Amino acid sequence: MNFFKDIDCVIFDLDGTLVKSLDAWNRVDDVFMRRRGMDIPEGFYEKVAPMNLVEAADYVKAEYGIRESRQEIIDEWLYLLAQEYENGVEMVEGAQDFLRYLHQSGVKIALATAARPELYRPCLERFGVLDYFCAFASTEEVSRKKGFPDVYLLAAQRAGAVPERCCVFEDIYLGCIGAKAAGMKCIGILEEHSQQDWQRISETCEGVIRDYRAFIYNY
Repeated sequence: MNFFKDIDCVIFDLDGTLVKSLDAWNRVDDVFMRRRGMDIPEGFYEKVAPMNLVEAADYVKAEYGIRESRQEIIDEWLYLLAQEYENGVEMVEGAQDFLRYLHQSGVKIALATAARPELYRPCLERFGVLDYFCAFASTEEVSRKKGFPDVYLLAAQRAGAVPERCCVFEDIYLGCIGAKAAGMKCIGILEEHSQQDWQRISETCEGVIRDYRAFIYNY
């Protein structure tokens, strides 16, 4: 695969890129809001998608007047999400095969995500791919979220790779912007939930795909 001849490390986002978790987050958001007598506001997912749990908790407290503390909100989300990630979330088509291919080819694999380890580790382990990863980085460990390079640079540092020899796979426009700001190549994943940003993602990235198997054959 010629695309990877100058790549030492591939850095993946999790939600929407490796796992199909949008429905899980929507179910959790629906339960959370309905417990408080509210429906999910229009555009809610797009607003919170780049955020980690701390940022999202602060946002819902300020925007919707949630009375619970930040930690109480996070604990409720984690309880609901853990059940989804352990049992209900599935991998994006072809992602397992692609991760296996990279691992067998000797390419380092890292994760740069807004999710916490208690969510992503059991999920990746369930699909037999956790051990393929050599490094993990969360937006909760850096000062800025996915629209900035911080989390991708941290993932590269932990993987022992230089930014110019890294490639990021992302499904949201802000993530693609952050990856490019880090000096890395980026492949955009065209998912339905980000359809309004497909053109901007395509213009920002070195390539775009809707199926990992297509990437294997075309790049």
